Amino acid sequence: MGIYNASEERSQTLKEKLKVRSSLEGVEYVFLDEVSMLSCGDMYRISAAASSALAKSDEAFGGLNMIFAGDFAQLPPVGGSALYCNKVKSSLGGKMTYFEQQEAIGKALWHQTTTVVILRENMRQQVQSEEDQKLRTALENMRYKSCTADDIAYLRTRIAGRGPGRPKIAAKRFRNVSVITGLNLHKDQINTFGSARFARERNEELHMFYSRDLFKSNESDTTSKEVRRKNKQLTDKSRSSNEIPKEMQDEIWDLPSSCTNHIPGKLQLCVGMPVMLRYNDATECCITKGAEANVAYWHSSVGPHGLPMLDTVFVKLKNPASDVQIEGLPINIVPLTRRVDSVPVKLMNGERFTIARHQVPMVLNFAMTDYNSQGRTVRGWDVGACS
Repeated sequence: MGIYNASEERSQTLKEKLKVRSSLEGVEYVFLDEVSMLSCGDMYRISAAASSALAKSDEAFGGLNMIFAGDFAQLPPVGGSALYCNKVKSSLGGKMTYFEQQEAIGKALWHQTTTVVILRENMRQQVQSEEDQKLRTALENMRYKSCTADDIAYLRTRIAGRGPGRPKIAAKRFRNVSVITGLNLHKDQINTFGSARFARERNEELHMFYSRDLFKSNESDTTSKEVRRKNKQLTDKSRSSNEIPKEMQDEIWDLPSSCTNHIPGKLQLCVGMPVMLRYNDATECCITKGAEANVAYWHSSVGPHGLPMLDTVFVKLKNPASDVQIEGLPINIVPLTRRVDSVPVKLMNGERFTIARHQVPMVLNFAMTDYNSQGRTVRGWDVGACS
């Protein structure tokens, strides 16, 4: 819907509005999962973006029917106030800041929900052993901070160790399982170590690929006189071109992906490398944000900087919702092509600017954050680094 976070607050350009309007053509219902991670401000921004794109400013969500799903006992929003936060008022006041007004409108929109359906049956654990029942009971109690002594005793039996009956973290089935971390920086470092270890164990050569970065020109909607005036004031007269100096480019490439909107400047790949997709490029082909896959092969070229640059990466989807067959490719093999994204950058000296990054949208998948892991069904996790 062309929604931006609070740090990127800006109006949609005419081109963006038309693109969103085209994607919503014929849509009557929008399903939004993991509502616990939606803040009051997010609710406002979703409604405002839909109303703006559909040119229905007097209707919430542009007249679309919204269906929300989730569990408020799970993770709260990364930033902003949760929809159930008592500190956010659902009515506007004269002394409210702009951000507080957005949160108030967002909470008021949430209160317009007309129908609530509570799902009580756990469909993921229908066939249960005695151990499964203990885990389910412990998880249910954990949601409300009401674990019993039996729950604690059972959870202690699941701590990895060398003793008899303990889960073994070095077991083959856990070798390439993602580590859940509390911080993005930890995730990035584990991914760096994991790629080197993975290639070494498989006797594969690691190939380094670099992004193509350029200083980003301002692409605001210049039909507005006020926007044109602001753009003129913000123009950096010291830059005669959008090319980035080599010394600065090297520093940008060395930044962890968590500092560049999770679009890495450098990707180390080999055949079989586990990766995670970054965008919903083709939902009908299961090419969705957060989908897990393994690298099958790739096409690359030498970029303008004289270094290897990815053109297309072919990946094999891991446990897709349905088998994907693209003509000319093996089953569940899909292509990821290079795209251009706006990436905010902050250098070590504090300098901030935005670049246009040309890169294939994926990251290594030896680790992920707790927020990224929410809602996933997998065969195993290593939560040792989760804070």
